[in-house]
Amino acid sequence: MIHLGRTLTLPTFVVLTVAMVAAVPAAAQANYSVADTLTVIQKPLLNIPAIVRPGDPVPINCDASPTTTGWTASLRRGGLDIPLSIESATYDPQTLWWTLAVTAPDPPVFDQYDLRVTADGGLDDTVRKAVKLIPAFRDTFEVIQITDTHLPTFLYYYQTGALTDSTTSQNLRAITRDVNIINPEFVILTGDLVNEGELEDYLGAHYYSRAVMHLNEFTVPVYLTAGNHDLGGWSDTPPSDGTARRDWWKFFGWKRLDNPPPGAPAHTQDYSFDYGPIHFTGLEAYNNYDSWRPQIYGSHSFTGDQLSWLSADLAASSAAARHVAFYHRDFQYQLNLGSLGVDLALSGHTHSDTDDPTYPMNVITDNAGGQNRPFRLVRFNGTDIVPENTMSAQNENTLEVTYTPNNDGEAVEVTAVVHNGHGEAFSHGLVRINVPSGVGYEAFGGTLTQVDDTGGHAVCYVEMALPAYTDVTVGVRVDTLHVTGVPARAAPGLTVYPNPFNPRTEVSFELDQAAACRLAVYDLSGRMVATLWEGFREAGRQTEIWDGSDQTGRPMPSGMYIAALRAGTYSEARKLMLAR
Repeated sequence: MIHLGRTLTLPTFVVLTVAMVAAVPAAAQANYSVADTLTVIQKPLLNIPAIVRPGDPVPINCDASPTTTGWTASLRRGGLDIPLSIESATYDPQTLWWTLAVTAPDPPVFDQYDLRVTADGGLDDTVRKAVKLIPAFRDTFEVIQITDTHLPTFLYYYQTGALTDSTTSQNLRAITRDVNIINPEFVILTGDLVNEGELEDYLGAHYYSRAVMHLNEFTVPVYLTAGNHDLGGWSDTPPSDGTARRDWWKFFGWKRLDNPPPGAPAHTQDYSFDYGPIHFTGLEAYNNYDSWRPQIYGSHSFTGDQLSWLSADLAASSAAARHVAFYHRDFQYQLNLGSLGVDLALSGHTHSDTDDPTYPMNVITDNAGGQNRPFRLVRFNGTDIVPENTMSAQNENTLEVTYTPNNDGEAVEVTAVVHNGHGEAFSHGLVRINVPSGVGYEAFGGTLTQVDDTGGHAVCYVEMALPAYTDVTVGVRVDTLHVTGVPARAAPGLTVYPNPFNPRTEVSFELDQAAACRLAVYDLSGRMVATLWEGFREAGRQTEIWDGSDQTGRPMPSGMYIAALRAGTYSEARKLMLAR
């Protein structure tokens, strides 16, 4: 459905006016919780994340009083909490924002992290999936464009079933499932995220809150721009004019846009970022349907301030190998891509595909809210950009993973069969295989890129190329000699006390019969740190001391270690936490 304007033609007895809002029965109202709104952290965000390597700068923008002191910042993921060293904290009265200068750490796991910022006076804010840590930028990579999701339904608030229908939410979830297996570097979502931007606080629908939930389901970063359904507003809805835009600011934008300061004069949310040598620029694009503040927003896709900002942004990034612009729709054809130096423009709105193989490429993608659930893959290879034809996530088994046995972290060997029923090949497909924590992991059929051993079991990241129309079998097996919780029988029963410990701990086990034994300590990379005992032991309780030193007597640093026992055919291991 494409709406360049909307007029209700319903019978008068079903049209809701402002005066009639209170008459809506409570039973007919939705009951969804409100998602986290923007408070202190303004960038990076869930919808404008930072993709960085260890050692890269990560500027954090915050909205707080100019007298704020005691800033701290950290990255969080599951049980991980990585403190960030704040090199400087500067308040700019021209932009009304603080900038905290930090450097990306070398993490135990390369993945998406939540960002937390605190300061004196009780200031405490966390944003989900704001930072993606990567080991390096890829020379050859893939990006996926999604557009016009129209969450959670194409139905309007006054239509029967609008408050309970979630058809387009189901469509996006099907696309998300495929995207998470394809494992692109990131997703670009070019607007019309929700169907009616005014319905966050109206009838308990919470459209933006539910959209936040969907964005969190992606396992790759998502860059989001606004469209006409997000911001334009409908002049005939009960919520007041400007509600859609203010709701966007609450969850995805910046409240200073309501009354911009001198150093940030634009009333629109526009931003850019670099991935290696490619420069990406995102723009708001809309039609101002409710004519809210027309002296500012007018009735065109882009304001004059936006066009000036775009020219300056592209000029400042002239050294980039390629320039990609993304927005919802250039409604009034205001952009001359060639003169701007844009190599590829990605947009939507028309609910149809427009392919353009010649530079500058002006590519339009069909609506993700449609029944065929389309999305588009864009390949980057050096300076070559290839937007592929749209694909469909219509069938749940087009791209799927089958695990044998269950991928629940209990089996020491798990096989995953990845079925790619798409007509496109994917270079960096990814599955996460859960196995017991150990000190040795072997991948087959794919490449083991990292092991996340920070939780209750190990998560092995296995990457593989996925040819078109092909099944690929990959898997992980664990060194059972050093696996936690893989018993051959009830005894010996390895125990560690105290744990955590400093400076020493007792490692004990019970032998029900005499046996040749080997008890050793390993670090999480699988390197043996120290041998506590190797030889024959009589039946009964056995105890060895580890003083936190390696085989040469050198004290080991704080961290997680593994005590691994082999007694006859029995093997068992336990985690040790050395806390100096």
